[in-house]
Amino acid sequence: METVIEKKSKGIPIFGIFLILLGAGIFLSKLHVFAYGWKTVFWICMAVVGIISVIQAYTIRRRGTVFWGSLLFFVSVAILVHRFELIDFITLDIPATFALALGLSFLMMYLYDPRRIGVLIPVLFFGGYGVLYYMWWWDVIDWFEMKDYIRLYWPALIILFGLALIFRRR
Repeated sequence: METVIEKKSKGIPIFGIFLILLGAGIFLSKLHVFAYGWKTVFWICMAVVGIISVIQAYTIRRRGTVFWGSLLFFVSVAILVHRFELIDFITLDIPATFALALGLSFLMMYLYDPRRIGVLIPVLFFGGYGVLYYMWWWDVIDWFEMKDYIRLYWPALIILFGLALIFRRR
């Protein structure tokens, strides 16, 4: 009788990918292939590493990497949007942007394992704050209307939390 021990796949070393991309980006910048500084190259590399780690997490089934990889990706994309001046950005946007990145990262965790319905609570909390802030900032909704909606519908969050507790046990 033969015993076969299977090795668990660990995927590609993320730090190695980061160093290769960073070195190549800085080298191409020094050769004037593109006109980005090392800070922009660094955040582009961080975004690529984040998305690669999320892909690896889905392929080798590693739950913790889904959250941290997606958070790294979303924060890097937000910084790149600011660096490339695609959206007007002020200092007051930082908490809402980070909350939106957290909400999207928790959403990625839910998409990874839909049985963990309790993960939707931080999605609603962080993502809701970020979305409401930007809807207010871009004049999609009025601040006074938003306050009225929050005062009226905040008990819905309690109901959703109760439903999450009930369905989590099943």
